[in-house]
Amino acid sequence: MKDSFLEEGFLLEKEISTGTPNERLNAKVLIANTPMDYDKIKIFGTRVQTDSMDKVAEIEQAERDKMKKKVDKILAYKPDIFINR
Repeated sequence: MKDSFLEEGFLLEKEISTGTPNERLNAKVLIANTPMDYDKIKIFGTRVQTDSMDKVAEIEQAERDKMKKKVDKILAYKPDIFINR
């Protein structure tokens, strides 16, 4: 976050999704570089062994909870536009 900044007149060339406006004046833009699919979250160098499907379900729920917290933090900024690289 300490590397973040606000910039007047920011211009970004990006493909616009279907059905969204092509122009937004005074937009609050949030740009992130983070995985947004909870099933794509990777913990590099970590191995989990379990003997129970209940434990697997707990791990999957923890991943979903982590993603929900991430989305809630993004939404707290109330961006007009969210761009994920």
